[in-house]
Amino acid sequence: MYRVALALAAQCAVLFCSLGLVSPARAVEAYIFRGAGDFSFIAKPLTFSEGMDRLGDKLNASGIHAEVYRWQALEWAWRDIMNRKPDAVAIMGHSMGALTAIALANRLKGTGIRVAYMGLIDIPGPVGATPSNVELAENFYHAFPVYGLLPVTAGHKGIIRNEYVWGNIHITMDNSRRVHDSMISAIWLADSQRQRSTLQAYAGDGGSQTLEKVEKVLASTPPSDPVTTAAVAPPPAKKLPPIE
Repeated sequence: MYRVALALAAQCAVLFCSLGLVSPARAVEAYIFRGAGDFSFIAKPLTFSEGMDRLGDKLNASGIHAEVYRWQALEWAWRDIMNRKPDAVAIMGHSMGALTAIALANRLKGTGIRVAYMGLIDIPGPVGATPSNVELAENFYHAFPVYGLLPVTAGHKGIIRNEYVWGNIHITMDNSRRVHDSMISAIWLADSQRQRSTLQAYAGDGGSQTLEKVEKVLASTPPSDPVTTAAVAPPPAKKLPPIE
């Protein structure tokens, strides 16, 4: 009797854990652009946007897939996204890279890939309207911005925020801890919302639909431990961002 109860408890635990993992492993991915003056193709330190590399490192360390590009590498980033097919993307850029981020967001319209977040650091020129497919846009600026604020467009259904960053200038904002923390928090929030929506979808199903989904989950669960009948699952991919 004890072994039967243990087996049932283990199967229930596997089921609930698996329901939480049904959403794609690549729910949100980050694509980051450095600013102009980037000569990292010669040597990595030869760029004033090195903070964007640090941001990418932090995201990767926390379990969010992140890629960092030169500001001219729009086509490379586009191809990477189309090849990987994430559920959603977060696009960020510093200086000229901010303009590339906006261009990439525009290009993703109609692809079925959500632009969950767009983070811009001191945009260097007029950008017109924020792309309509961006769910949350943040522009970080300082006391003497190169251009100015991201316009809040009437009728835009997403959120547009302009965030003042005290004590920084154009060439230091990419390393700002406040900027990094805000961007990482926004991406993690977008990722967690996507995963919660999967559980909410189960709650809204009828009985037969739920059972069908449960059967699919059970069919795809990892092999069981022969002693406890509990699934042998890999360790979670995500961990908290490193503390500086």
